[in-house]
Amino acid sequence: MSNSNTIQDIPEKPTRRQIRSIGPNGNYWYVVDTESGLKPGQVKKVRFWKQDIALFRDEEGGLHAIEDRCAHRQLPLSSGFVKGKNVMCTYHGWEFDGCGKCVKISHELGKDRTRLPKIKVRDYPVKQQWGLIWLFPGDPELAESVSLPKIPQLEGEKPWPFIPVEVTIKSHFTMIVENVCDFNHEYLHRRKQPFSKPRLREWKRDADSIHVYYDTKFDQSPAAKLFVEGGARDLNEIDIWYQYPYQGSDIGGKYIHWLFMLPEDEGTTRCFFVFLFGPIHLPLINRNIPEFLRKPILWFTNKWYIEPLLAEDKWALELEQQGYERYPEAPQIELNPAVFHFQKLSLEKWYDYIHTQPGQSTRKKVTGKTAVTPL
Repeated sequence: MSNSNTIQDIPEKPTRRQIRSIGPNGNYWYVVDTESGLKPGQVKKVRFWKQDIALFRDEEGGLHAIEDRCAHRQLPLSSGFVKGKNVMCTYHGWEFDGCGKCVKISHELGKDRTRLPKIKVRDYPVKQQWGLIWLFPGDPELAESVSLPKIPQLEGEKPWPFIPVEVTIKSHFTMIVENVCDFNHEYLHRRKQPFSKPRLREWKRDADSIHVYYDTKFDQSPAAKLFVEGGARDLNEIDIWYQYPYQGSDIGGKYIHWLFMLPEDEGTTRCFFVFLFGPIHLPLINRNIPEFLRKPILWFTNKWYIEPLLAEDKWALELEQQGYERYPEAPQIELNPAVFHFQKLSLEKWYDYIHTQPGQSTRKKVTGKTAVTPL
């Protein structure tokens, strides 16, 4: 009997309920930690859409990711410890290598048994790039053919420095997409004013990317006044994109941000923000800061300005999640037309993904007909 979770089999629900119940497409690379956050000999649990994964770095520095359960009694391997190149269960001392294979059992194997039985848990492709750890939770055969996002500022001989900001938000990942791509929530940031007087100019979709363009002002931002030459008076537009499953923005080619979301379940999303700044101008000395001072300035900016700003979004998004859970049947009333395109893309990617999972129907998929209709 086949599982019924296909785009044809799922009963049509209101758009608001559809979008807040879908998951992410696993056939992409997702950030699960920072390189500095996982030391040699350390194991920790990460989670991708209800899948618990033991991420560990062996004692030689090799990076691995396997299913977070010992095949014996199902204890999480992340509660164990690293021994050599393996991770060891803390209960009976069973050892699993980076491919998920049980390679050693510390106790006797049982009566008349002399050979180690074939025991294995799932392993996941994992790699490091730009100081971040990326994991491919979907079909492992597709991993090599799927690229990371193109970030020119992090490539070449002089990559722009950054200090990642991690925030866990108790809300569905699609709410976060709508928040960061919709500048109409200017009022939420009325005290800090990172931008002002936004006006949606246009939006367009190109394959799996949606670009939204706003005319807006940045010269009221305290950070812009302090670090941007001319106080950001010449910056008056922003390009925001949802390049599934990643989100980002570009202000005049000088200030770029990327957001890499790790959806853990319907109500929890880990967010890894990368803020990239071009030349940082110090008005008091009327010159750009030297390279060796950029990291300290970025650290200060994160603590003083960016993290408090993100805390406002986190507060609002978690209240939005609670509001959805209290009023799941409430109609979707949305005035920003681009939001419906974000939702349609997320729905398409989710249904494409679950259609390929074991037990799904192999009937022809419906594409381009997702029921997302503005009021």
